[in-house]
Amino acid sequence: MDKATLLFILSLMFLMGYIVYIIQQNKNNIAAKFTEKMVLFSSIFIPVGIYLTYTIFAGQLNEMRINATYRMIDRGWLGINKHFIDNYDKCPNLIDSLSYDWQINTLGKKTYNIKQDEDDWAASNYVSNCIFQSMEDFMTAVGLDETAPEVWVCNFLPWTNSNILKNNWLVLKSNYSDTTIEFVDYLFDISSKNKNKIKNTSDVLKLSKDIVNSDVFANIVDKRR
Repeated sequence: MDKATLLFILSLMFLMGYIVYIIQQNKNNIAAKFTEKMVLFSSIFIPVGIYLTYTIFAGQLNEMRINATYRMIDRGWLGINKHFIDNYDKCPNLIDSLSYDWQINTLGKKTYNIKQDEDDWAASNYVSNCIFQSMEDFMTAVGLDETAPEVWVCNFLPWTNSNILKNNWLVLKSNYSDTTIEFVDYLFDISSKNKNKIKNTSDVLKLSKDIVNSDVFANIVDKRR
């Protein structure tokens, strides 16, 4: 049953109730006596109406969650990786530092023939802010996005393993909300403590689940809500 049909049924029920009310205003006519007997029968429409209303809003909520998930993936993951490609020639040091060595070795490192001591400031600032905004978006949509939280944290952990990104965070963190600052600080702290312990995807997932199940993360999410 589509939304238009559900809305039509609800409107019809409302109209029936209104007609009953109008007729009941005149207690002396035959219609009023008839409607008195119909009160019990018509009352069955109340739970039906509640159910139909719930169905409409549940469908809308589910659609909203799906759309939020698509937008988050497109902006917070695929979009970020696209920024890495587009800006690699301007800030290769930063972008190279955003993956674990074993990830680069497994995927195969491309030779860019780019050698520079310092990254371009504007590009480094832009890529860093895109990453931090992705983390803030995650905090905003943690209750709507249907992707499991630990999946997103798995994405973030290689980034927060970067000393370059960490230094950039120190000068950019004031641009973000308090809960985002707490969350990103927490990720950098955990990454620092586990810097030489992450050897494969299983290690990343285990650490990610530990973070998501921690009291620290739960408290940050509660503050965000």
